[in-house]
Amino acid sequence: MLKRRNIRETAIQFLYFADLEDGPAAFEMQEAFWQMTQESSLHKLEKAKAKAMLHVAQGREHRVAKLDSRAATAEAELKASADCAPLASALKKIRTRENKLTSATQALQTTLKQKKPDVSLSKEMDDVFQANRSIAALRRDWHESLEDFPLWKNKLEPVTAAIRQLERVSERLDAIDDPESIVGDFAHLRAGSAEITAFREETQALVQNIIQHKKSLDASLASVVENYSPERVDPVDKAILRLASYEIEYCDDIPRAVSINEAIEIAKKFGTTESARFINGVLDAVGK
Repeated sequence: MLKRRNIRETAIQFLYFADLEDGPAAFEMQEAFWQMTQESSLHKLEKAKAKAMLHVAQGREHRVAKLDSRAATAEAELKASADCAPLASALKKIRTRENKLTSATQALQTTLKQKKPDVSLSKEMDDVFQANRSIAALRRDWHESLEDFPLWKNKLEPVTAAIRQLERVSERLDAIDDPESIVGDFAHLRAGSAEITAFREETQALVQNIIQHKKSLDASLASVVENYSPERVDPVDKAILRLASYEIEYCDDIPRAVSINEAIEIAKKFGTTESARFINGVLDAVGK
């Protein structure tokens, strides 16, 4: 569940970071801001996905070794038959790609074991996903090609069985690659991704509403603060006042006292030693 306090704090950071006085140009800084503020959440999600990938890949190397063992004998027999060259070539390509996926998985595991908080796993994860996707077409070609060689289909069943075992692992990797398809064991990855998206959307909506009503909010503040001018107010205090004033005047579902108390607590965290008292005095008069 999204916490309103976190949304408020992030909105205030954006208002301060981008500076509303710059107008539309503020939104040119959105991506940089979100990368900065959500780095921790994104890294945790990335790490969780990497661990899930390695979890489903457990035992895969043993299955690849089984395929290699069975395929080595099969390839020799296929090459001896001139009309079976396409099957031999297809099988060789599958083995090459399966081993490439193994290497990519090992690289991901090595990077994850380094336990460096600032190291991104995105490249290694992308390599695994890309290698996994590239094998899918080759496996389909293998199954389709066997239909053209009915005499070999039964003889090559041990090889096909090994390929099917690896396909099941790939299906699990596909589920992690596509959050919308995640079910069962990996639902927490979809939830994590959805929460990050929802948090960003709600915060952006709040910021956009404050920008939209900036003039009326400043007018309201000016009516209760003598000689009020946005340029003369501390940037952090200004962001807090605008956000709290917006809630008081436009958010009927949020009690006035809650908006004021939240603003005071945020001021204690982000503002100066005088911020909390100043903001309390101003907001107490807003909207009355």
